[in-house]
Amino acid sequence: MKTLNKTEAKIKNYLKCPICNNLKKKKLIWNDKIRSGNTNGRKTKTGWKSKALFTEKKEKIYKCSNCDVCFLANIKTYFEGNNDLLRKQFDGSNSIRKYLDFDKPREIKKINKILKFVNFKNKKVIESYCGAGSILDKIKSKCLKTAGLDDEIYKNYLEKRGHLFFSNLSQIINSKKKFDIVLSLGEIEHKINPNQFLQKLKKILLRKGLIVMRIPNHNNIYRFLLGKNFTKYDYRVSHNFYFSEKSLDFLFRKNNLSIIKKIGLNEYSINHLIDYIKKQRRVSENNKEFFNKKLNLNIIQNIEKNMISTSLLYILRKKN
Repeated sequence: MKTLNKTEAKIKNYLKCPICNNLKKKKLIWNDKIRSGNTNGRKTKTGWKSKALFTEKKEKIYKCSNCDVCFLANIKTYFEGNNDLLRKQFDGSNSIRKYLDFDKPREIKKINKILKFVNFKNKKVIESYCGAGSILDKIKSKCLKTAGLDDEIYKNYLEKRGHLFFSNLSQIINSKKKFDIVLSLGEIEHKINPNQFLQKLKKILLRKGLIVMRIPNHNNIYRFLLGKNFTKYDYRVSHNFYFSEKSLDFLFRKNNLSIIKKIGLNEYSINHLIDYIKKQRRVSENNKEFFNKKLNLNIIQNIEKNMISTSLLYILRKKN
């Protein structure tokens, strides 16, 4: 058997899929600059406006031929456990005020969708990467207990609003606290090791509890229709992974999680999509109406039904 030298061994390990550890040929799907953040931006009548910033050097993104996940060749580690840096770099600020102005409307849209499928009544609920807790505020009256996990900047604000606060998963695991429902809505794509992250979430989940996840969908209608004019903004240093329905199914099975339900979630209107197509660049949500509300809703429902929405929602349970 041939013995690999140090350089060859490093290259071989480098090309291993971080999700399934497969060593089969990977497809290079991107070799160009990616977003490194946004300018601070400003609040306008049509929402927050900012300018995208890009890396100085090209970044490679590979697609695994086995599990279908796409991943940065150079996995970024500096955002792990540093939500403060992540929000400052991409939202311009980590302040509570910025969160309430910019993030709250998007978070409420997510939880309104989740409420159609998940019963929070008398449940102990924790949201990881919760920010200023807009979702926790929305469901608090239904729940037995609510808790949030995020950067220390949110601690006093969350506790004043009646939520428990944790700054990391290890803190919760060590406290032996467990929850009926764990929410993680737009987080796993940032992680260095999604498999380890899921195993940690399982440790804070009660025996018959649920993990509810929202994950950006790589196989979305924007990428299909706009190609590089979408991906050049979508690919970014803060996302180590780009998941599809197939890759998520694989990931959750690998981590011994049962898929109770999976749902498409399109976070933007069809008017937004049409405006994006016309201008071939990023646009705000508050744009010209090309379709009335009824037609917009019908099209969105079809997009979600066919799982080509901007995000996917998964409701998961630990296998016994």
